Amino acid sequence: MNEGGMCELDDTKVCDGCLECEVCDLDPNKICDNCGKCLDIKDVATIKIDKIITDPNAWK
Repeated sequence: MNEGGMCELDDTKVCDGCLECEVCDLDPNKICDNCGKCLDIKDVATIKIDKIITDPNAWK
């Protein structure tokens, strides 16, 4: 909720406190608790390293 600011779901509307932005995307009867299920968040993340720069002057 962004009371007094702009609506999170409609950037042309001022927030009126309807709380529609707080509703779970997967279960409309539930308030969002940031579980991440709608984002398919994994417990383990990986980062691919494609280059290692060993020259300390490379960033200058």
